[in-house]
Amino acid sequence: MKSQSRWIGALLALLVITSGVATAQSGQSSQPDWADKAYDEFSGMVATYNESITQVDLGIAGDQLSNERVNLVVTDADGETATFSFRMDNQLRMTELDQGPRSDATLRMSTDRETFNETLTADNPAAAFRDAVASGEIRFSGIGTGNAIKWTVINSAADIARSLGLF
Repeated sequence: MKSQSRWIGALLALLVITSGVATAQSGQSSQPDWADKAYDEFSGMVATYNESITQVDLGIAGDQLSNERVNLVVTDADGETATFSFRMDNQLRMTELDQGPRSDATLRMSTDRETFNETLTADNPAAAFRDAVASGEIRFSGIGTGNAIKWTVINSAADIARSLGLF
């Protein structure tokens, strides 16, 4: 039992370390050519998202997103990444939107450009966001030890629920 606890502890430590490395690397790269246009579209969608989010149940993830400071990393088909940042308030509305990473981020969201664009152009971006989270097209990783562990557990539970067809 003692060796199993050590093994689990080592695995959690590895997850914490690797999530921090990925976050640091994403903040060091410059934005791709398409990032300015994507940011403008993102900025334009936020008001619609904020109006509709109070009507959408995000489940367990929604409870955990409250007051998070987020770096959203979007990867295109060529592997280029753009980073946008914002803060979620206690009603899950996006505030403090900016192009580029936040130095005080507590959460990293990642998705592909296709999913990002589908969410931006949806009639109800909050519902599109919820659906993308449920399908695993938007992923979360916590920044900092506590958040890394919390989001590893949440992601694992979501993966199990997906595999059982609960989402």
